[in-house]
Amino acid sequence: MTGQVLKSKLVNFLVADAEVNYGNVDDLYSMAEAGDVDALGDVLEAFKEAYGGLWVGGKMELTQKMVRLSANAMNRLVQDGTLDIELPLAFIRKVTIEGGFMTKIIRLDTGAGSVKFRCFGAKDVAALIEKTIHSPTRQA
Repeated sequence: MTGQVLKSKLVNFLVADAEVNYGNVDDLYSMAEAGDVDALGDVLEAFKEAYGGLWVGGKMELTQKMVRLSANAMNRLVQDGTLDIELPLAFIRKVTIEGGFMTKIIRLDTGAGSVKFRCFGAKDVAALIEKTIHSPTRQA
């Protein structure tokens, strides 16, 4: 990603096509003696069906041109699917805050759909994204 990072934040972002890599998770469960991975799988599949995807832990970076969401190393180990999202600010039509448990959810609406991520300080992050979108110095 090019350009100066205006804001970097630890986040979880919702990924519709995220899949658990059960081979790697099973290995981790065995090493940690953490129990039955099948029980975890049932919970995650129910969650994915109910919410339209799985939350992926990682980082958000905002520049003058885009919002980038990228998965952390642990999530790359245990999940497959879209683990990096680059969303040009020019594509964002609306920035909204949704409720959430412990953290609020930032929803970025585009003509093709929505991108959601959650973090502490979500209201301030959403305001900065909105301000950056409307900044006269933003590079197209």
